[in-house]
Amino acid sequence: MADSGQNKRPTLRRSKDGCLTCRKKRKKCDENWPACSRCTRTGSHCVWPPPQHTSALGLDSSMDLDVLQSLTSESLAPLNIETENFAASSLATNPLITNSTPQPHTEVLLPLPHGGSNFWYFNGLPHTQNLGLSNSMPMEPLLSHVLTNPSIHNTNIETRIRAASSPRITKSLTMRMWEYAHDFGPRIIWPPQGCVNCDELDPEGVAPLFRRSIMTLSRVAPAEPEFQDVCHFYSNFLTRIFYDYSPIDRIARWIFRRFHASTSSKYGNLALAALYRADYQKSMLAASWRAEAKELYSLAVLQFPRDLEDDSLSPWAKLTGLLGIMDFEYHTGQLPKYYTHITQCVPLIKAIIGGDTIDLFNLRGEQMFDVSMWVWCDILDSMATSRPTRIKYESDLERAAQPGTEENGPCEDKGLEWLYGIPNAFAVILARTSTLRDAKLSEEEKASKGAELEQLVRNWQLRLLETKGSRLRVARMGAQEIWRHTAIIYIHHAIFKSKPSHPIVRDSVKNIINIASTFESGRSPDCFLHIPYFITGFYALSQKDRYIMKSRLIGCGNALYLRVLARNLDELWQE
Repeated sequence: MADSGQNKRPTLRRSKDGCLTCRKKRKKCDENWPACSRCTRTGSHCVWPPPQHTSALGLDSSMDLDVLQSLTSESLAPLNIETENFAASSLATNPLITNSTPQPHTEVLLPLPHGGSNFWYFNGLPHTQNLGLSNSMPMEPLLSHVLTNPSIHNTNIETRIRAASSPRITKSLTMRMWEYAHDFGPRIIWPPQGCVNCDELDPEGVAPLFRRSIMTLSRVAPAEPEFQDVCHFYSNFLTRIFYDYSPIDRIARWIFRRFHASTSSKYGNLALAALYRADYQKSMLAASWRAEAKELYSLAVLQFPRDLEDDSLSPWAKLTGLLGIMDFEYHTGQLPKYYTHITQCVPLIKAIIGGDTIDLFNLRGEQMFDVSMWVWCDILDSMATSRPTRIKYESDLERAAQPGTEENGPCEDKGLEWLYGIPNAFAVILARTSTLRDAKLSEEEKASKGAELEQLVRNWQLRLLETKGSRLRVARMGAQEIWRHTAIIYIHHAIFKSKPSHPIVRDSVKNIINIASTFESGRSPDCFLHIPYFITGFYALSQKDRYIMKSRLIGCGNALYLRVLARNLDELWQE
């Protein structure tokens, strides 16, 4: 019997490296940090033990403690007892605490609980806290010095923020820093630790072509020193920025031209690169990178009025500068400024397209990349604020549904799908739904046309973007279906004013949750689906479904706007 017991013991032993939640319940853990599959499936809070030998933040053991504290006076703010004035900077790089309460300084325009049209509109944090940066640094003298000193413009970002002597870590500080990293640190480390040129960074195998394209362009027109920072940024984050990055030669040309289009565009590109580095790299220099990003953003904002008045710059060059500013504002949750700048783009958009009407199926080519980006901003803004779109979107969906037509052809670099993952037909239908919502028609007419739109969504035959990997191909099919059900939910929200208990809405919510469960959290295509996840979370009824969708939403990335969306879900559910 003793031998029998000894033989059985290994099969009963649980993982020593798993999460504390699974260990306490004596369950097997797949050790998938930050949330194992079992905790995700059961809706449990996944808690992890502290590291035994190394700092959770990847610090060198020889670091000097005083230097560490001086470097991280802001980023370690949560370790203090007083958390009332905790700046949003830690939220910008770090995930939202699951049970966080709504912040009193956040202004929110709540949607009506039963189908009101003010969907997801919230003003976010005030400007002084949006970036989550310490306000102790006097910015005005620094900015004026930078603007008047050309030598600073040629200083590489890496060089400016790399230097710092490193502090010694005590056992107590290691534990406190682990607690900070677990609760506030980035959940998604990108590039993944220990990952060099692996499939998850480049599943399409086009990274070498991207580097060759950039090198060729640099030889034709020598790039500024800072351009290497932008190239490094795009090469690391291609799969998080472009849904389908296979047209790499056109993307490389666009990156090169956009960086050199105007001074404000250059600053905007560098600001976003520094922001992504702060958000996704697990480093104690994150606060320095974030300060660098804020400085560059401020330079872009100061420079843009000058670029706008420069007659030598084309409307496209001016648009790229403003879009760079908008990118930063969106990622840092400065939504009031972001919405204002969407409107400011309208004259530039009309000058580029030569009118006030856009056909998404014919919006293609390198010159139209920035226009496509603005179009998606406009459509989402109309959905969120219940205001009409600023441009008319007219496309022949009947022709686009016919095989063999140009509109029905592959979507490579055409419209929105290759950028954001939403099929072009569904983007057109979302815009049509917003237009129908604002139309001066009777409720019966709106309901009739809304039913036609819903049937069109259900019957639409989707073409899949080309991809080399079978796993990514299957995942993209799932993402397309998620967008199908998202469009159905939005039609019911905007036109039918359906409640969450409506059978069709509940069915779409269930389908989205089931499909999303097959995706790897935080990777493509999951990282492009925060809008469907938010809408689904808003209409979810059970606590389990709400928790799942909020977790999926936060798991899309580390950017502050995702935390703002999650906080607003909490507030909407309380209604």
